[in-house]
Amino acid sequence: MSTATPTLPANSGMRRLGAAFVLLVSLAGLGVSIYLTVLKFRMAYTPCLTARGGCNIGGLTCEDALNSSWSMFLGLPISLWGAAFYLAIAVVAVGLLRRADFLRGAAPRLLMLLASMNVLVSVLLAIYAFGVLRSPCPYCISLYAVSALLLVAALVVRRAHGRDDGDSPALVKMRQAALLDAAFVVAVVFVIAAGVQSVGYQFSRRLVDAQSGCPEPVKSLPPATIKAGSTTPKAIVAMFIDMTCSHCKAEFKIVLSALRDGQFPEPTQVWIYHTPRQACDPDAFPAGYAKSDDNVRFDNACLAARAAECMEKLQPGAGIELIGGMYALHDDREANVPLFTAERIGNQAVELEMQIDPDDPKNKLFRCIDEDKGVIAEITEHQRYAEGPKFKVPTVAVYHAVDGQPDMTRKPYYGDANTPLAILAEYISKQANPAP
Repeated sequence: MSTATPTLPANSGMRRLGAAFVLLVSLAGLGVSIYLTVLKFRMAYTPCLTARGGCNIGGLTCEDALNSSWSMFLGLPISLWGAAFYLAIAVVAVGLLRRADFLRGAAPRLLMLLASMNVLVSVLLAIYAFGVLRSPCPYCISLYAVSALLLVAALVVRRAHGRDDGDSPALVKMRQAALLDAAFVVAVVFVIAAGVQSVGYQFSRRLVDAQSGCPEPVKSLPPATIKAGSTTPKAIVAMFIDMTCSHCKAEFKIVLSALRDGQFPEPTQVWIYHTPRQACDPDAFPAGYAKSDDNVRFDNACLAARAAECMEKLQPGAGIELIGGMYALHDDREANVPLFTAERIGNQAVELEMQIDPDDPKNKLFRCIDEDKGVIAEITEHQRYAEGPKFKVPTVAVYHAVDGQPDMTRKPYYGDANTPLAILAEYISKQANPAP
């Protein structure tokens, strides 16, 4: 007796139209997912060749999304898993275009199941992007549209194959068995597609030089007063940051946490360089400051940089703590109010047990911020140094250390906010133990 699942009468034209629609939409999703995987790879492993944000459409950028913890799953970009998923759907659509009883008639129900799963995942990612990150990636938005269109296409295919309720228990069991078999076939396609991409992704790391396009230092680093870490470092991590920069905030937190938790493989010291996207001394940049940004100027980036340097001068060792406190102010800022004001910074200084009255405009911290020309000169020197090689914000440079100073005879390893901590630790290990 034959065990083939009988197929229901179907509208052949509608079925083929729906399957073609599924194929086109899934291929669009496949293309966008592959591009996001490539973009993630470039941002992580060739930082000097990647423009900040990776993409910028209508003021939206992919950087926050691709740099978030949700962008990776089991050590691979989530877009790589998405590409495998869309390829599996495309295989089912091609089968339906050729045969109405593809996968023993279970293909339409399987498509509905896969499309529904895709919509559910897209909704969760959209909530995270809009609600938590507040910075949706334009290409991710296109994938949300793909998931909606895919569900519509799956509904068209399902309707074209008619309803199958009201049949005998034996036929229901046969359909369930057919659906399980079909799901197994799709799972095999998915695993193979993900596996091939995974091998290619990991192997590609051997084919690229993470330092391609990175600048060659032509002079010694300017002095830095704010430092943290080992007093006898074998590697020095120079961080070029702007206190108004959310990516700098994330990088600062990652690096300082790793330093304090002993996650770096060698004795390491972190040096802080101020590169606010605002000319702290306009006279020093007669032709204009290339990184000048109106929003940064409104948020008083230079005020924050001066406060950190003054805090270090007045209370050695507290400058880096104040930087962490000022970055914490990002979390409770008010609309249409500057991120940094004398009052907010003064309150943070008090939290660090600095003996000042933040309501007194003549306290020693505020006097330093307003009157100390040496602090302005030091910040300006940092800005000038970073202006030459056109450092992004933030930029991290890892140097070999000799007697507590950067060895400028060796090229540093560069990274940015997209460089994984494991790669940064690898740079530290290489610089601490350089080849002859």
